[in-house]
Amino acid sequence: MSRFVLASDSSGFEQRVRRLLGGAVNGEVTRVGDTTGDLERLVNDLTRGTPEVVALGPGIDTDRALDLAALIDRDRPEISVIVVAEPTPDIWQRALRAGVRDIVAPDAPESELRTVFDRAAGKATRTKTNLVEDIIPTTKTGRIISVIAPKGGSGKTALAVNLAVGLAERHPGRVAIVDLDLLFGDVTNALLLTPEHTISDAASSGRLDLTTLKVFLTPRPGGDLYVLCAPDSPAEGDLIQESTVTRALQLLSQEFEYVIIDTAAGLNEVTLAALEMADDLVLICDMSVSAVRGMRKVIDALDILQLRGRRHFVINRADSKVGLTLSDVEATLSLRIDARLPSSRLVPRSMNEGVPLVEGAAKTPVARAFLDVVDRFSTGPDDSSVQGGFGRRRRSG
Repeated sequence: MSRFVLASDSSGFEQRVRRLLGGAVNGEVTRVGDTTGDLERLVNDLTRGTPEVVALGPGIDTDRALDLAALIDRDRPEISVIVVAEPTPDIWQRALRAGVRDIVAPDAPESELRTVFDRAAGKATRTKTNLVEDIIPTTKTGRIISVIAPKGGSGKTALAVNLAVGLAERHPGRVAIVDLDLLFGDVTNALLLTPEHTISDAASSGRLDLTTLKVFLTPRPGGDLYVLCAPDSPAEGDLIQESTVTRALQLLSQEFEYVIIDTAAGLNEVTLAALEMADDLVLICDMSVSAVRGMRKVIDALDILQLRGRRHFVINRADSKVGLTLSDVEATLSLRIDARLPSSRLVPRSMNEGVPLVEGAAKTPVARAFLDVVDRFSTGPDDSSVQGGFGRRRRSG
């Protein structure tokens, strides 16, 4: 049963939350009215009995609420924290750093309040599941590479697919690609695959282990590359939880030398879960003003969340004459361009035909640009002495 603790001097707000118990939120409510005094003592009072959700406010100074949230996140990360205050951009930025799960206005409609509390309780349940699973010994040996774009049409999937195929050519059997565009994923089309299973099957399999996960991977003909495919429908994609994604990536990184992630455009909770696991973040956008501004927002979010992945910046359609120069883009993003993809009609054609350019047109300028990205992560041919992966492997010579 969900348990909610309110740190607030408002009995009226407590009554509003209690009314929610007849709706989507189930559990009991406790209110701590005295929120003065030592922060550590108050944190102990609020988290005693391990509630699922702690709501800070109304009636607490915002600075004090965020200090409390940071302490709870440090000591009890399995507890979801909600701040009850007016959700301004400044408070949101500071709240993200403090580990706050959500912000809701004190006078928010009951339907919104119900949604926020219900979502926070669900997040707490998934976090507890992850913490229990983390007790199981795991050895991460593979390199997780997430490809990120601020909006659709940036060339994200083409880059992810060509990167995965290029790495698989050099490290056959030791590369996997995960399609985390759960609503509109297109990796299967880009690789001309008809999968029997998707990540939805993994999510509904119960407790996920490596043996089970292997069953749900789709091998590319030849066995060089393995794919964890996106769901068949957006409705199925909506049901995928962050805990499933985190667990799948943990397992894949034990089995494969490289795990490539094609994320959804922008930043959602599933994408953020993947980015937290990533060793490398490959950022891609084109030369349009909207794409560059969107990428600036993505970079700001990554900075706020202090994600540790090494960043590699790829500019798509780098030869476009649209009023921006490459120097303008670098200055706006405060990020050096690591790779430049030229405009080419071959890219959409290859995506339609399901033949990645690094295979089908390897000598063209755009394919060579994709291979430059591959070179950033792999500097030589397959080394058969390296362990990991499964299936048949090609040997040179």
